Amino acid sequence: MESASLMALLFVGAVGGGRSAEPNAPQIIARPSRMSAAWTAARSRTATFLHRLAWAVEPDPR
Repeated sequence: MESASLMALLFVGAVGGGRSAEPNAPQIIARPSRMSAAWTAARSRTATFLHRLAWAVEPDPR
Protein backbone atom coordinates (compact mmCIF):
# COMPACT_ATOMS: atom_id res chain seq x y z
CA MET A 1 0.00 0.00 0.00
CA GLU A 2 1.29 3.43 -0.86
CA SER A 3 2.00 5.99 1.82
CA ALA A 4 -0.57 8.32 0.20
CA SER A 5 -3.22 5.65 0.69
CA LEU A 6 -2.32 5.35 4.34
CA MET A 7 -2.59 9.12 4.78
CA ALA A 8 -5.99 9.09 3.06
CA LEU A 9 -7.23 6.36 5.41
CA LEU A 10 -6.02 8.36 8.40
CA PHE A 11 -7.83 11.52 7.30
CA VAL A 12 -11.04 9.76 6.28
CA GLY A 13 -11.24 7.95 9.61
CA ALA A 14 -10.89 11.19 11.52
CA VAL A 15 -13.80 12.90 9.77
CA GLY A 16 -16.44 10.70 11.35
CA GLY A 17 -19.04 8.19 10.37
CA GLY A 18 -21.84 8.54 7.91
CA ARG A 19 -25.37 9.57 8.73
CA SER A 20 -28.48 7.54 8.14
CA ALA A 21 -30.85 8.47 5.31
CA GLU A 22 -33.88 6.93 7.00
CA PRO A 23 -36.81 9.31 7.54
CA ASN A 24 -37.00 8.97 11.35
CA ALA A 25 -33.31 8.55 12.06
CA PRO A 26 -31.91 10.60 14.94
CA GLN A 27 -29.89 13.61 13.87
CA ILE A 28 -26.46 14.18 15.30
CA ILE A 29 -25.59 17.83 15.52
CA ALA A 30 -21.85 18.33 15.55
CA ARG A 31 -20.74 21.02 17.93
CA PRO A 32 -17.52 22.75 16.95
CA SER A 33 -14.81 22.33 19.50
CA ARG A 34 -11.34 23.68 19.83
CA MET A 35 -9.80 20.31 18.97
CA SER A 36 -11.83 19.95 15.79
CA ALA A 37 -10.73 23.40 14.66
CA ALA A 38 -7.11 22.50 15.40
CA TRP A 39 -7.49 19.17 13.59
CA THR A 40 -9.04 20.88 10.56
CA ALA A 41 -6.20 23.41 10.43
CA ALA A 42 -3.58 20.66 10.71
CA ARG A 43 -5.26 18.65 7.92
CA SER A 44 -5.35 21.73 5.72
CA ARG A 45 -1.67 22.54 6.27
CA THR A 46 -0.69 18.90 5.71
CA ALA A 47 -2.66 18.71 2.46
CA THR A 48 -1.14 21.95 1.20
CA PHE A 49 2.35 20.74 2.05
CA LEU A 50 1.81 17.39 0.31
CA HIS A 51 0.43 19.06 -2.84
CA ARG A 52 3.36 21.46 -3.03
CA LEU A 53 5.80 18.61 -2.48
CA ALA A 54 4.17 16.58 -5.25
CA TRP A 55 4.31 19.55 -7.62
CA ALA A 56 7.99 20.13 -6.74
CA VAL A 57 9.06 16.58 -7.58
CA GLU A 58 6.85 16.26 -10.65
CA PRO A 59 8.93 15.92 -13.84
CA ASP A 60 8.61 18.43 -16.66
CA PRO A 61 6.19 17.21 -19.38
CA ARG A 62 8.67 17.53 -22.28
